[in-house]
Amino acid sequence: MTNIIIGEVYVKPGLLKMHKLWVLLLAVAAVSFASMGFLVLKNIPDVDVAEIEACQGLLSNITQPQKAELGHCCNASTWLAVTQENAPLDSSLVYDMSSSKGLKVSSGFREILPKKSPFLDGPYKTCAVVGNGGILRNSSCGSKIDEHEFVIRFNLPSMDFPDDVGRKTNVVTVNPSILNTRFHGLVGRRLPFVKAASSYGKTWFLIPAFSFPGLSEVSYRAFYALEDSGSESHVIFFHPQYLSALSKYWRDHGFHVYRLSSGFMLVNAALELCQHITLYGFWPFSLHPDGYSLTHHYYDNMLPKKHMHSMPKEFAYYVDMHFHGVLQVHVGQC
Repeated sequence: MTNIIIGEVYVKPGLLKMHKLWVLLLAVAAVSFASMGFLVLKNIPDVDVAEIEACQGLLSNITQPQKAELGHCCNASTWLAVTQENAPLDSSLVYDMSSSKGLKVSSGFREILPKKSPFLDGPYKTCAVVGNGGILRNSSCGSKIDEHEFVIRFNLPSMDFPDDVGRKTNVVTVNPSILNTRFHGLVGRRLPFVKAASSYGKTWFLIPAFSFPGLSEVSYRAFYALEDSGSESHVIFFHPQYLSALSKYWRDHGFHVYRLSSGFMLVNAALELCQHITLYGFWPFSLHPDGYSLTHHYYDNMLPKKHMHSMPKEFAYYVDMHFHGVLQVHVGQC
């Protein structure tokens, strides 16, 4: 891997003060809760027991993702998004979360697809993958994030905190459930969605339109809303074959969850597409390392649906990737 951590240069100031907490997380796999309690008494910030339990046993058995393996199984540069090249006429797109159902590719559908993948320009030298964790609030990381060549964000996050989260955006994921709840399924007025999309500048909106049956239509409406408004941004769709292949890759490596989060999906894509990767806002715990409470997101405190994703387990993998020099996880002030 080309991503390298050199001494403490990348660790301070944000990660150096995290070292004790990460040692705790690493130790959870090997020590009892009695021992963990002793460590907590040594001025390590308290973490909810349920959150710690979610990480227990993971870190001693983690298998590092290899760029060559990911390229062979998944090939994000070609297969991350549905294109005219990878969706031939009359072929079928099989839903990745419902393999018994699929969509036959028609000529009309192919017309709304990009001819080629928009991710063939890589590898990008530096990528910022920006999560929505409350730890980003008051972090002053905006300028650092904007320095990266390629910036990925998730689920139409608020851009009202540029000092903390930056302004630059190349890809934003959009869960169809957000289109249904925030924008009433884009039935009727579509201007609110168009205005929200404009806050990211010229970018790609990446939607998992073919994960669950019934979510394709609202995804198409998002495409046409931007197209009809003359927006410079465009909607593209996750290729379900990529998502199925990525899920299988991680199951084969011992990571069993109901569904990988969008964050985990795009971190894996970045491992293929980027030379140097920094994660910001990936902190799935309710307390800051300094001990004070955090909102769930940097822009609100809306909690996720239970049992859909396993953020603490995914975070354990990010921690291990960090210490193996695969990527950098930034936590705390910039």
